[in-house]
This record gives sequence, structure tokens and C-alpha cells, in this order.
Amino acid sequence: MAKKPEAVDNLLEALVWMRRKAKKHEPVDDLIDALMKMRHKVKRKARKAKKKAVKLGKAKKTTNKQKRKSQP
Repeated sequence: MAKKPEAVDNLLEALVWMRRKAKKHEPVDDLIDALMKMRHKVKRKARKAKKKAVKLGKAKKTTNKQKRKSQP
């Protein structure tokens, strides 16, 4: 099943398209760079939080009821 594209991905695609059509690329390039930096920062934070949750044992665990429900 294909992964649903996020709003950020759609925005990046639009910016890249704008860059191709623009005569002066610098403003669009700055927007793309800033968006990519923000995106990487958010992904890094999410990864750290997930690692911390697993380390502290706060990761979501499946219960026996959920296990039985998923089995036919």
C-alpha cells in the first residue's frame, strides 16, 4: 500500500516546481532550504523521543486482549 504524502512533501514539490519556473531562484531556494532544515529537526526530535520512551519502558505495548483480537 502506498504511503500517503504529507503536507510538507506536497509543499516541497510545489516549491521545486516554482523553482523550475522562476527566473531568479534564490528566494525559492531559501524557502526550500529552510523547510528541509525544519523537517530534519522535527524528525530528529521524534527519533530521540521514541528512543527515550523505549529506554524508559514507556513505549506502547500490546495487551493480551489486543493480541487475541488481531488473531482470527
